[in-house]
Amino acid sequence: MATQNAILRNTLILFLLILAVMAKTVFSQSCQKTGCPGLMECCSSWGYCGTKDDHCGFWCFSGPCNLQNKSYGFNYNVTAGPRGPVESIVTPKLFNRIMSKVGSNCPAKGFYTHKAFMAAAKSFGAYKGTVAKREIAAMLTHFSHGSNSFCYKEDKAKGNYCSPSKKYPCEKGKKYYGRGPLQSIRWNEYYGAAGKFLGLPLLKDPDMVTRSPEVAFKFGMWFWNTNVRPALFLGFGETSKRVDGQICDNLHPADTKNLVKQYVELCKILGVKPDEGLHC
Repeated sequence: MATQNAILRNTLILFLLILAVMAKTVFSQSCQKTGCPGLMECCSSWGYCGTKDDHCGFWCFSGPCNLQNKSYGFNYNVTAGPRGPVESIVTPKLFNRIMSKVGSNCPAKGFYTHKAFMAAAKSFGAYKGTVAKREIAAMLTHFSHGSNSFCYKEDKAKGNYCSPSKKYPCEKGKKYYGRGPLQSIRWNEYYGAAGKFLGLPLLKDPDMVTRSPEVAFKFGMWFWNTNVRPALFLGFGETSKRVDGQICDNLHPADTKNLVKQYVELCKILGVKPDEGLHC
């Protein structure tokens, strides 16, 4: 009887392991929609997550792609052009102009404020001096796109996005779906790493991002500075790829066109010519 129980137990363990492998395989093939759970993992053009050159090299779709051997043309640099203090670029007038387009029926109407944006920006060393107007235009464009024109402060599809991380394990009952102005930021590892950098318990309390507009902007700016800013010299198209690779999957041409249009229009408002690397 004991032998039979042992066989049944081992069979059950093997079955659960097979299910886990199958689940990981299914997830890996959909990373272009969900992103990869690991901070160091890239999503390949074929939909698989990993850290090898096949994932992060030439065929990298999104994530911490290897910038080596990338080609870029003249004037692709988002950080080039006129610079100034962030408060002279993102004035209350400009901010209010952007927010005036938020519909009255939007759940986040009135949530994102100029005061919160400025407080968040001033907490990053990159924005304590002068900053390129192009970068601010690119950042605000992606913030707007990521929150559906600042209409939402959290993703409507509230998936779990829990990966088996030893460093940033999921808290019981918590979900790590997209929140704030960049709702492509998902997974417990991102919440954990952002919380550690910002000195906030985001892993234990991810809803802090939806309660505080300052935290929401800090969360988005942390991701921007960590994952997007190092690639600004490759143009606006590269920022789109790093913010949300799904923008570049050729299945959402209208969204991509609208994103570029917003960036060009915001550059015009700021009196700066947009870079030439507009597309992914």
